Amino acid sequence: MKNILTCLAFFGVLAFTGVSVYAQSEFRRWEGYGGYQYNSVSTSLGELNDVIGEDIFDNRVGAHGFNGSITGNITKRFGIKFDYSSNNATLFEDSSTRVRYRNQQFLGGVQIKNNEVDGPRWKPWAHILAGLANQKIRCEGDCDIETVNPLEQFTTAFTETNNSFSMVFGGGVDVKVHPRIDIRVIQVDYNPIFFGGNQTLDLSDRTQNNWRFSWGVVIH
Repeated sequence: MKNILTCLAFFGVLAFTGVSVYAQSEFRRWEGYGGYQYNSVSTSLGELNDVIGEDIFDNRVGAHGFNGSITGNITKRFGIKFDYSSNNATLFEDSSTRVRYRNQQFLGGVQIKNNEVDGPRWKPWAHILAGLANQKIRCEGDCDIETVNPLEQFTTAFTETNNSFSMVFGGGVDVKVHPRIDIRVIQVDYNPIFFGGNQTLDLSDRTQNNWRFSWGVVIH
């Protein structure tokens, strides 16, 4: 009886292993993405023009940069995703002053997509992400800016950095061009960023309503 139970257990392990191998082989276990990103940023800085005395800040600017992600697929429809993006823009520039903006985001969340090895050529997908947005504004040259601190004023250069909670709600469409390569023809994300803490330029308690648009290559 003991030998029979041992044999049954042995064959049970083999059967489970076979099912696991088959399950792993029927969908891609991971994917990596990299490409261009355009970020339409709601700066919420337009009112600072009155403080500065010049029309430097727009309420919405376009920032160009890179977006990359790595996704580990748990099932053929569901994956855990890490997403990184970096975007830059020149807010203002003349012979004496240059104001630059940078936005880096470190996000994680879930992705829903058809990850089958023999899946369709056109692959719509969606994701929900959350994490940290590190935004920096740097002025070089003639930076005559009053701050929320009446004892503090910058005349030559300053850098303002803000770390805030960020989210992404969006998705896109990938097109298979090779068994292991897809082209991401479009990715559209709503990207709210919630300012927190005390900032030199008094940006607390504000929400940026940003949009991200991306194109690139997926490898899996």
